[in-house]
Amino acid sequence: MTWTEEQARALITDTGTLKRGQELAAPAKWGNLGRTDTAAWGECKGSGSKPYQTGIDLTAPAFKCSCPSRVFPCKHGAGLLLLLARQPQLLSPAEPPGWLQEWLDKRQQAQEKQVAKSVDTAAAAAVDPAAAETAAAVARQKREVQRQNRMQRGAQELEIWLVDIIRAGLAALDQQPRSYWENQAARLVDNQLPGLATVVRELPALRHQGADWPSRMLSRLGELYLLVRAFLRLPELSEDARQEVLQLVSVNLKKEDVQATQPSVTDEWRVLALATTEEDRLTVRRAWLQGQRTSCFALVVEFSFGGQAFATPLVPDGFYEGELTFYPGLLPLRAIPGQLTFQGIQPANPVPPGSGGPGQLLAAYAAALARQPWLREWPALLGGGVPVPTAEGWVLRFPAEPSAAGMVGATSVTNRLIEIRLLCDDSFGWELRAISGGFPLTVFGEWTGQGLRPLVGWDTVAELQTS
Repeated sequence: MTWTEEQARALITDTGTLKRGQELAAPAKWGNLGRTDTAAWGECKGSGSKPYQTGIDLTAPAFKCSCPSRVFPCKHGAGLLLLLARQPQLLSPAEPPGWLQEWLDKRQQAQEKQVAKSVDTAAAAAVDPAAAETAAAVARQKREVQRQNRMQRGAQELEIWLVDIIRAGLAALDQQPRSYWENQAARLVDNQLPGLATVVRELPALRHQGADWPSRMLSRLGELYLLVRAFLRLPELSEDARQEVLQLVSVNLKKEDVQATQPSVTDEWRVLALATTEEDRLTVRRAWLQGQRTSCFALVVEFSFGGQAFATPLVPDGFYEGELTFYPGLLPLRAIPGQLTFQGIQPANPVPPGSGGPGQLLAAYAAALARQPWLREWPALLGGGVPVPTAEGWVLRFPAEPSAAGMVGATSVTNRLIEIRLLCDDSFGWELRAISGGFPLTVFGEWTGQGLRPLVGWDTVAELQTS
């Protein structure tokens, strides 16, 4: 199994740990280095008399170190992983030392207990599956009613506020101070509707951003009004629609409830792209996966606070065999990882299967939008486009397809070309251009309805990923 430095960096979420780990990724800092197919270890020289014993379970991956740090990976674990990626020949094949083997055995025993617990739970439900499902449905309905009662007042106030905006006209919004929006958002938070509050806070930024801002403002207000009306009529909606609306207004579903009530999908999952954002000390990671047998996409969103490791270790282009459980909704995309077994990394980075052209993407997006009108992003695997800089920004240029011309985000340049707008900065655009060499490539990203936010691109010999 070969590790790249980029894949190693993806597991080190804390920037300070990464910096210190890079300083320790030097052969002179280590002794007693070794590895097997599933583990790596070494002793890192520190200020004390005894070196720090550092090990990595490469199947998860997971880290162990004798240092007092509570952050995993610590700087020693980060240094060892980077050293493994940069100079794997330094870690000779050997039998794991006793301290590492003991830790690996405990991890194996814990995994076996978890599997046994899952089997016992399934067996208990199998005794009377109808009764178990009925009880679960009643409990879910009871929780939903309680939540609805607490949030009805906030939704009704927001509906009146939106109607007042339309009656006064969009021109009046130009005169409204920041407090006009913040006060309404604060009331929504007080009424336990933080999802709606987030949308309200985004509205003032739309003013005077481009000549078409009134159209985009009206569209966003319409989406928000539709969501409020849907929430106020929850009992009339289907189960999937109810769950979708509740999640959009930020009613969080417990992972345990989702895994207990929703079917799981077993497949070999490939990590197509990892995108992380950081605010204060909270890091959010969005991981897009693709099933190798089912070809379906899955979005795994996880959070890390204060530099702690993410709950599910994922590396770019890694393959994982196991289960994902999808959140309920009109278009299930977000998923919860179950037992995932790391299968390795594809060394050649081949282009993932299933790519299509602009016509296929826009048709799929239109169908998805018809089912879920509040859709903000849609997984897009586009093949055959050439990244090109223009005066308005970067685009992917394709041979013309009649079915794509004239639709949002696609512009017919001539009778033989179609352009898909790329929502990326100039630096990433040039990186895509360098990868393509001016020839067609395959790009995976998030389609927003206004363009494609590219996350990763492939050609036949190289791969590019965002950090």
